[in-house]
Amino acid sequence: MNAQKHSNAGTNWSLGAGLGAAVAASACCTIPLALVSLGVGGAWIGSLTALAPYRWIFVTLAVAALAYAGYNEWQLSRQPDCDCETAFSSTTRRSLLGIGALVVLAIVVSPWLLGVSPSGATQQAQAAATSAQQQGATTPTSFQQVVLTVDGMTCAACPKTVKTALEGVDGVYSAEATFEPPEAVVRFDPDKVSVDELTAVTKNAGYPSQPKSSS
Repeated sequence: MNAQKHSNAGTNWSLGAGLGAAVAASACCTIPLALVSLGVGGAWIGSLTALAPYRWIFVTLAVAALAYAGYNEWQLSRQPDCDCETAFSSTTRRSLLGIGALVVLAIVVSPWLLGVSPSGATQQAQAAATSAQQQGATTPTSFQQVVLTVDGMTCAACPKTVKTALEGVDGVYSAEATFEPPEAVVRFDPDKVSVDELTAVTKNAGYPSQPKSSS
């Protein structure tokens, strides 16, 4: 009975550890995008994107925790049923384990799901250049365009965060960001927003930038 309680607690603990590690693994990409989409920004977000080099460690921990939870549950299934009190029945516990595993895996792979493939990134860059040219003919002549070189983008999902942050600025007509090259093309009204304010916005989203060129 004590062994079953211990194993049950081990399953719960390892599943919780897997969820925590998965959240930490997504902190460099998915979480900043979610925060920026909700209008939350600040220089502190830069500390999240700084976790990118350690993402593989958190992914490894998440997978290891899930593997241990699965092994623990398998061990429990081999033991005879007992009349001991547990928080969940075996069916409920396994259902929660399955759902938890799917959530962990979804969080871990979210940067790839949100991003684009290398070939898609090239097409995205070409589309951004074409879009900028087309918009140049339709936007007011008083509008300006600036190309920002963006630092800190480590995966194909990062440009979405940069794009979302810039599009939320009053005075920005359009914004396109690409992973390769790591740039953002912004058309904006200089009477409402300055280039310095645009670079401050990307910095507050966790991706410092500087103007490459403007027109």
